[in-house]
Amino acid sequence: MKSKRWKILVLAVILMTVGAFLFLFKENKLEPTLAGIPFIFWTGLLITVAVVFATFLGSKFFPFEDPKKQ
Repeated sequence: MKSKRWKILVLAVILMTVGAFLFLFKENKLEPTLAGIPFIFWTGLLITVAVVFATFLGSKFFPFEDPKKQ
């Protein structure tokens, strides 16, 4: 079960990264703004928070064991 969760998590991070660079991060796209902050900044911040959270989950669901760990 851990391996399936791991694969889904890796796929989600890959899709977030590719989707962000293909569709969200467009040059000179300042609108819409959120509290005066341009679109590129707040979407980048949200993607970064999502990837950091996925990294945390990945540390919990990593399917392989360290052979040196006793």
